[in-house]
Amino acid sequence: MTLFFTEIDDTEDVRQGDIIRKFNTETGETERLGIVITADCDIAQKKAGERYTWLEILPMTAYVEGSWAQEQLRKLSEKRSTAICDYLNSQIRKRRPGLTALKHDSLIHWLRSKTAEEILESATGEAPTADNKHLRSLQGLALTVNVDQTQSAFSRLKAAWILFDINERSQQESVRNAFKDGGGFQDYFVLPDLPRQPGLGFVVMLRSMWTIMAPDLYLTEQDARIHDRPDAFHRLGRLNDSIRYSITQKLAFLFSRIGMPTTFESACEAAAELTVEELFKKNMQGALS
Repeated sequence: MTLFFTEIDDTEDVRQGDIIRKFNTETGETERLGIVITADCDIAQKKAGERYTWLEILPMTAYVEGSWAQEQLRKLSEKRSTAICDYLNSQIRKRRPGLTALKHDSLIHWLRSKTAEEILESATGEAPTADNKHLRSLQGLALTVNVDQTQSAFSRLKAAWILFDINERSQQESVRNAFKDGGGFQDYFVLPDLPRQPGLGFVVMLRSMWTIMAPDLYLTEQDARIHDRPDAFHRLGRLNDSIRYSITQKLAFLFSRIGMPTTFESACEAAAELTVEELFKKNMQGALS
């Protein structure tokens, strides 16, 4: 066990920071991983009603290939669609000046019913060649909004990167940056490893919160098997205090943030602008008197 975890006896009660696991009995592989976040005082005083709250933990690879890649596809779609819309609109105006200009949403809708080749030919009046840069961009955009479940989000992201001429070094850097601080408040917490769990790199998903009843969580894997519950959750170990507190602090901050409506923010900006004008108006009048 690494220095990120604390030594505990198998007979110790469940506490905040305990890492829990559930097996798939058919495959023998880990099916779910999590960390208990119910406060120690609530557990001791049974305020949680024999119920533990826990956060899901994913291997880094699963996180990158799933939710992270899906979010990158969304951002890539929004970023690249503007230039593509501008080009298509310029071509459409030459042939049909009265048509409504394409925007992000309408282009995405079009891509879900027609191929990139068909759209480009419709806009320009000519069939595009395979190496046409606008065709490649449109094909890349199509991948970002593809709902085909036979391809993983990450495989579609990599294919889109290639079509947008993003080299492999930049692709790798994007993945590295996913686990660095900065770029907005993160809704995950990285753990380098877990006790008695193969592989390196895990991610605590701060938005993926679940509950489990106390009788369904065993102190050890052996206890679960003795009670003929090999499919039940069991404890793997416990994070040290500094890390478990850091996770709960980040979780609390994430859900304590309150986003204000755009109208409210605009009203605040207008009030600030009026205050500035009033202050400088008074100063100007005082200087002239």
